[in-house]
Amino acid sequence: MFENKEIKINISDFQKVFAVTAVMLQTILSFALANTHNETTAACIGTLYVMVKYTALLFIFAIVYNMVKTSQHLSYFEFLKEKFFELVVPYVLWTSVYLWLFPAVQQGNPYTNTATFLLKYITGDGAPHLWYTVMMLQIQLLMPFFVWLGYKVFTNKKAVWPVLIIATAIYVAWYIFYDTQVFAGAHHESWYLLDRFVVSFMIYGIYGCAALNYHEAIYNILYKVRYALLPIGLVVALVSANHLLNFAGDLTFAHAPYLNTIQSLYSVIVIFGVFMFGSTMIKNNAPQLRAFKWLSTYAYRTYLANVFVFQVLLLCFKDLLLRLPTGIMIIVAYLATASCAFLLSYLLHVIWQAIKGTITK
Repeated sequence: MFENKEIKINISDFQKVFAVTAVMLQTILSFALANTHNETTAACIGTLYVMVKYTALLFIFAIVYNMVKTSQHLSYFEFLKEKFFELVVPYVLWTSVYLWLFPAVQQGNPYTNTATFLLKYITGDGAPHLWYTVMMLQIQLLMPFFVWLGYKVFTNKKAVWPVLIIATAIYVAWYIFYDTQVFAGAHHESWYLLDRFVVSFMIYGIYGCAALNYHEAIYNILYKVRYALLPIGLVVALVSANHLLNFAGDLTFAHAPYLNTIQSLYSVIVIFGVFMFGSTMIKNNAPQLRAFKWLSTYAYRTYLANVFVFQVLLLCFKDLLLRLPTGIMIIVAYLATASCAFLLSYLLHVIWQAIKGTITK
């Protein structure tokens, strides 16, 4: 019911599209915040940023949902080989592009020698968005665990709620620990890599496993409360935004981490909302399915490319963008970045296929 086999689309495709389009907006909002001197405008930008700060968690849910759904018949070696060329190679190539062409976008301490240069590939600090790929690749390595969880544990209905409750309780405790010891604690600098450690995000993979096994039951519940999802999500987002806006010191997006209980709750609500939306579209065989599938196909590649595209646009049009009113500038920059990033991903795919075809011949 919730998969179109002709188009080969399921709800994970919708979640990937929502995630990649939102993460590109985060890139634009970071630029807008750095170039505004109006407190009210900055507060609006900060609130909007919090409202699109669900991308990594939505991606993980989608990836594990689809991984468990499609990989149970693959050997671990076959799976790793497939993911190496699909995920690792593009990550290494794009990290190289950022470090060589736009070293100013690297995170943390700039590299000073070969060792620190290579370390950027491991930590994901080559650009502001690459940390997610480092964490996501760890999720892929745990494929056997998630397949076991999905097809052995969650098929037993009596085990579902105990596993979910215990896992959620552990993660609330983990987030409290992170908040007190790392984010606002003594280990803020030395333990900062915990925000891309697989343990910090496994809960969303566990939720994805459960959603795969009980898709129809979850959809039926969500459909009954669908009109409550938007107002509840908005209230939770505003609470999280208020925490950011009232944080001591200047407004900075570094004060809005993923590893935060309120922000995580908001992300779960968004995950549920996209889950219901995508399921309804598939169930009704909506005419937009092919468009969503196309966008999903290039979602990961576009995610990797979006900061590069925006940096190129800034080289060409930065002065023009800064002359626009902030709201208009955000819209123009976002639409230009999103369209060019998807186009670039598609063109690179076509070129690569042509090269492969030539080599094969």
